[in-house]
Amino acid sequence: MLVMIVVFQMLNSNFLTVANIWTILESAALPAMVACALTVILVMGEFDLSVQAVAGFSTTTFAALMANWDFTLVSAIAIMLAAGLAIGAATGWLVAYQGLNALVVTIGAASLLNGGEFLVSDSKSISVGIDPGFVKFIRSDFHGVPVLVIIAPLVAALLWMLLDRTALGRELRSIGANREAARFAGVNVKRTILIGFIITALVCTIAGMLYTGRAGQAYPLTGLAVLLPSFAACFIGAAMFRVGEFNIPGTVVGAVLASIVPNGLLLADVSGYSTYFFQGGILIFAVWFARIVAGGEKARG
Repeated sequence: MLVMIVVFQMLNSNFLTVANIWTILESAALPAMVACALTVILVMGEFDLSVQAVAGFSTTTFAALMANWDFTLVSAIAIMLAAGLAIGAATGWLVAYQGLNALVVTIGAASLLNGGEFLVSDSKSISVGIDPGFVKFIRSDFHGVPVLVIIAPLVAALLWMLLDRTALGRELRSIGANREAARFAGVNVKRTILIGFIITALVCTIAGMLYTGRAGQAYPLTGLAVLLPSFAACFIGAAMFRVGEFNIPGTVVGAVLASIVPNGLLLADVSGYSTYFFQGGILIFAVWFARIVAGGEKARG
């Protein structure tokens, strides 16, 4: 990260300006929230490929509720939170209680949710009817700090406390470490996995609603492009702070790194498609590096 910062600053002296630093952090805020939510799933030893679809469905449906069906802001938020809970409960139930493979379930859920975006929006862009007060608030700042840069760390802190300071967090980690041992220790594995999927879906739903406010519009498949960056952030996090384990602080750093590169490339006048090379490459490298570091720690232990 330090090398990238130095290189980008050399390429464009505007990279380390205060305004651009806030831009980087604001662009990292919502992907970081989704990545932290994904960390909960990865801690359990499961995978969730629907996080982007959940956020995207939330973005479009939240806008449609206000613009097309005249729901108030409060009502729309309540409905979306209930929808997020239902999505997490459905996927978690299929994985935990029906024994279906999490990858298959979440890929299927992602496809259903993508189709749902077209259904609720009637395949049209939504730019009029979104609560203007909500948009203004999400785009505002507090004493110079963007609101999203305040909200995202609070969500990350809550998830960190959940995983590291609560009995539920210990149960989630025990399932990821050894599911059978956790069961013998008295952990209700099925129920805990279900709760993990619900938490992840709820956080992704919140991120999607916040993205509606930030963009001020919505249309099918316009949600957060966070699938690859989220996995990359999580695996980068597994190589730092708590070596070989997924952890929230490391995930946050990984998410910031994933936002630094597109910003730096843009200022360096490099073609936008190069970001895709970075996202795929950094994911492969992060997984490989985390495995090497974890293997080295075990060898020394």
